[in-house]
This record gives sequence, structure tokens and C-alpha cells, in this order.
Amino acid sequence: MKKIVICLALILSLVQIPGVMAQEPTGEAITSFDSVIEINQDTSLSITEKIEYFSPVEKHGIFRYIPEKYRREGLVYTNPVSDISVTDTEGKPMPFSTTRESGNLTLKIGDPEQTFSGSRVYNISYKIDHAILRHKDFDELYWDITGEGWQFPVLTSTVTIRSPFASSGETICFVGPVGSVSSNCKIGQEDNRLRIEALEEVGYGDNFTVAVKLDKNNNLIFPTTTERWIATATNNLFLALTIVPGLLMFLVWYKKGRDFRFNSPNAFNLDPGQPNALRPIFEPINIPMVYEPLKDLTPGEAGAMLDEKVDNQDVVAEIIDLARKKYLGIEKVEKKGFLKFGHDFLLTKFKSGPGDLPPQQEYLMEHIFNSKTSVKLSDLKGTFYTHMTKVKKMINDRLKERRLFTANPSTTRGVWMVLAVCVSGLTFAVTIGPISFLQEGWPVITLLVSILVSIWFAWNMPQKTAVGTNFTLQIKGLRETIRLGKWREEIKEKHLFIEEVLPFAIALGVIGKLAKDMSALNIKPPKYLDGGVGMNNLAWSGFVSDFSHTAASGLSYNPSSSSSGGSGFSGGSSGGGGGGGGGGSW
Repeated sequence: MKKIVICLALILSLVQIPGVMAQEPTGEAITSFDSVIEINQDTSLSITEKIEYFSPVEKHGIFRYIPEKYRREGLVYTNPVSDISVTDTEGKPMPFSTTRESGNLTLKIGDPEQTFSGSRVYNISYKIDHAILRHKDFDELYWDITGEGWQFPVLTSTVTIRSPFASSGETICFVGPVGSVSSNCKIGQEDNRLRIEALEEVGYGDNFTVAVKLDKNNNLIFPTTTERWIATATNNLFLALTIVPGLLMFLVWYKKGRDFRFNSPNAFNLDPGQPNALRPIFEPINIPMVYEPLKDLTPGEAGAMLDEKVDNQDVVAEIIDLARKKYLGIEKVEKKGFLKFGHDFLLTKFKSGPGDLPPQQEYLMEHIFNSKTSVKLSDLKGTFYTHMTKVKKMINDRLKERRLFTANPSTTRGVWMVLAVCVSGLTFAVTIGPISFLQEGWPVITLLVSILVSIWFAWNMPQKTAVGTNFTLQIKGLRETIRLGKWREEIKEKHLFIEEVLPFAIALGVIGKLAKDMSALNIKPPKYLDGGVGMNNLAWSGFVSDFSHTAASGLSYNPSSSSSGGSGFSGGSSGGGGGGGGGGSW
């Protein structure tokens, strides 16, 4: 009878009974993922993974992704991987290559000259540095075992944890999608060894994670505080780089962009021989009240000094100044002809310059009229833009020749703007990868602010001489006088103030305020502007605004240009620890 029972048992062991014996998977899968983690005294981990892989089709081998960079508490931390080896079931080395990308070390295992189908076992061993987390009350191993990046399911997975240097205590585990707190796993301990088994398969996007508290009274040797600080600073150096564009351009501006100013506070001192120095950063600026038009600057030059650039309104102000000097007249005329509506402006030449006009105004007189005595503003549209560029350059050169700037402001600004853009672009290229990995918003904001600061300082790099600084103070004083209207009580219409100051008001952007004050005081418009018979102050204000806008846009018109968590015991979850990664096949 006993012999019969033994025979039946042998027969049953050789016959596959559906539902009783395990069957080979029908698709690509990791049939078994068994990991052994040994905690070393220097807080590194020696990890061995036995991966049983099955493929129903021909493959060369598998990929294994092992993370080396992690996000924790808003910073990047690294656990370098070393001492890598891959062997088969007999302990023979298997061919593999390594690459690093996006914070992962990738092992490409297999022979490119050979393929296989069916089952194959890979024994992967490697070392991870500084993997133990140190908290106030306990030390911790918080580790992703399989990783969530496998391209096919991991049917069964286990991990064994041991260490002669630290006793393990409370242990928890998580299985499921990243962020899951499900603990569908089995935990056992024997002879200072922990064995943890996932009770469900781990698919793509899932993870198997363990968190183990270690006895605080252990023999582990952690990196010193200095070593931790150095490692953290090195890993997060890209964060410091985000402020480089702004900081670098500030330092350049501090050395080469700050304006000079006279030691004397007298804003009307224009003697370049007087003692002067670079203006201190936080020195208060006192704006004087100026009640007379500036005699040493044309309106266009004043506008350029104010914002350190020559724009279209500065050139229009020079034309208005020519009208004030009775070299030309400006008249508003209605358009005539079939399908012609609206109005135009007629410029009439009264006299040629005796040679005492500033160069830019002589150039304007010559190229507005050429050999004509009158010309409509619309006739200059599309042909005068090259002369506008020339006039702007002449104004810039004149400011440099009179030593109001230490260099041509337009050239200076252009050079430093290009440099600021290049530095900002290089910084963006170097830091955008690490910033994307960190997945924090504040480094992006810091970088953008730094770039804007860099551009701001580059824009303000034109450096004024002490004389240029005092001229700028006077220009601001005149603008403030016009804006506040205080000139009414002091000089009112004395010395034809309105006629003289009108071109400056256009260049300084306060023409609207001047027109309102004239209307309130019932002062007639200057005689050199003709907007039509019976034009009142309100209509004249519109006339000046209309001419300024039309001239600025028309004269410059160029037709060619319009064509991770900190602990598994505090908000821990699947996929929240170190390690993990994933893999695939090839």
C-alpha cells in the first residue's frame, strides 16, 4: 500500500494539472524579482537583484534603470552607483553597457550579436552610496525595490534586508501606483533579516517600496556635517547659477555703468574740471526746479538724455524747434481729390540756415525739402526713414562729442544687451534640465527675475559724465516744472516761454500737460504752428498731438519692413523612496 502511494505521488509530480501547477506567462514579463539589500557601515547599500525574465519573442536582453538623483525637500540629492556587475545563474559575467541620463544610470544587458526567447536569469549587483536617511529620532532605509518604470509586469517580487551594523525595527511597505499607501505585502523577520514580499504584481507605473526604521544606537558612520553641506551644494549648484545673469550684469553696471556726478551738489555746475566721482548706489537724487528752456541742448538732445536713447519723438521735437526758429512752417491742410479723406500737414521752408544750426537740424532742413520750398508730410512717408536713422545717430554722436556720455549710448546699450541675452541664454540652457528634474516653481521664477534684472542693468549701461548727469537733472527739473505748472506764477508768458518750451515738452513727453495749462491761462498757441483759422487751445492741443504722432510714424515708416517625500513614516507611499527605477527589453 505504501509503495502505491509513493508511485501515485511521483506520477502527479510529473503531470501538469490546470489550476494546480503554475504556468509559464504568455507575454513578456519579469516572473520573479528578488532583491537582497545589505546596509554597510558607511551607510552605503550593497544590492543584489535576481531578475528572472521571460520573453515569447526573440530579444537581446533587458534594460535596468537605476536612479542616482532624487528630489527631497526642494533640493536634489544623489546616491552614486558603483561596483556594477552582471552574471548568469552560473556566475559567469554577462555583457552590459552603461549610460547616464535624466538622473538615471541605465544598464543595457545582453549580447547585440545574439538573441533568445523564453526565460533567462540576470544577477545584477551594485553599490549605492549614502542611502540611509538620518532623522532626529531614528535612521531609516526608505527604498523603492522594483521601480515604476518597467515596460512589462513584475509578477512576483521580494526583498531581503540585513546588516550587522544596525538592527531593524518598525517596518512598513507599499505596493501599487506611485503615491499609493496600500500595504498589500507580507513582512517577516528571522535572525536579524527582514523579508518582505509583495502580494500583487507590479505593473508599469506601480512600485514596491519599503521603509525600515533602524535602531538609533547603531554602528553606522554617517558623513560629517561639512561633507553633507559640500555634497548638497555640489548637487544643487544649478540653483546658484540661476542668479548669475542678474548678479553678473549688476557687477558690470556697478563698475562701468554708474553715472559720474560732481562732488558739489549744484545741479547747474557744468565745469568738467570740477572734482567728480561715480554716484553711490543709494545716494538721494535732488531734482532742481528749472523755469527756463535749456540753452545748451536742443529738444531732441534733451529727450535723448532723459531716457538715454533717441526715439522718433526726439526727431519730431527737432522739427518743431526748427519751426520755432522760423526756418519752416507747419500747416494743417485737408486732403483733396477722389476718395481722399482726412487731412495732411504741409511743411513750408522759410529760410536756409546761416550755418548756426546744430548738425542734426541742418540735416533735417536739407533732406526734408531738398530743392523744394514746401512738401507734404505724406510725401515723405516711405522715403525718409533712412534720414530718420541718420538723424538719430547724429544726436547720439553729438552727445558723445560733447562728453555728456563716456561712450555712444546707443552702441553701449546694444553691446551690453547682446551680452546679457547671451549670458541669460547660456544660463537657461545649463539650468533648465536640473530645474525640470527638481519640479519646483521657485527656481524658474528666480531665473526669470534674474534674466529681467540682467536686461534692466544692460539697458542702463550708458554712463553719463558729471556734466551729463547735471544736464539730466536740469532736464528732469524742466519736465517737472511743466508737469506741475509752477512756471505760471514765476514767469508766465515772460520771454516767450511757451514758444521756447514747446519742443522740449514734446521730447520730454509732457505736451498734454502744457496744452492744458495754456488753455487754463488762455494763452494763444505759438504763431509758427497753423492748425486752421480760429483754432482754439483745445483744437491746438489736438493739432500738436496729431502732428507729433503722424510725423513720428510717417517719417520713420520703412515699407520693406512691413512686408519626493522625506520619510516613509511621514507621508510615505509607493514610489517615494530611493532606488527603484525600472527597465525594459531590447
